[in-house]
Amino acid sequence: MGTWAAGPFGNDAALDFVGGVIDHLMKAVDEFMASPEIDETLDPAFAAIALLNGIMAQTPSRPWANGGVVDGEPIRAAMLACFDDNIASMEPAAGFEQDQRAALVAALDTFVGHLRG
Repeated sequence: MGTWAAGPFGNDAALDFVGGVIDHLMKAVDEFMASPEIDETLDPAFAAIALLNGIMAQTPSRPWANGGVVDGEPIRAAMLACFDDNIASMEPAAGFEQDQRAALVAALDTFVGHLRG
């Protein structure tokens, strides 16, 4: 296809690059889904979701699996369940649990919204 628009994402080479970045970021999410652990896999997955949100806000690119755009709902549900079921055992500082959960919900809601398009 080549180039179809001005700007950093209006060509095949750029979107191929973006696709590689998305694939790399989704590895952290996939690792979390394979082994949901609050102190091992949740934090990298949370960071990956936040970065993916930025990418999806700037480009038409989305993470793909099984021939279509990734379904964000199971990811959202698993991350929130892991957080809710385990955060107290981490003995967080006062206020951290509420603030961190709010940030997680906001990032996940944005993620799911981008995926739904």
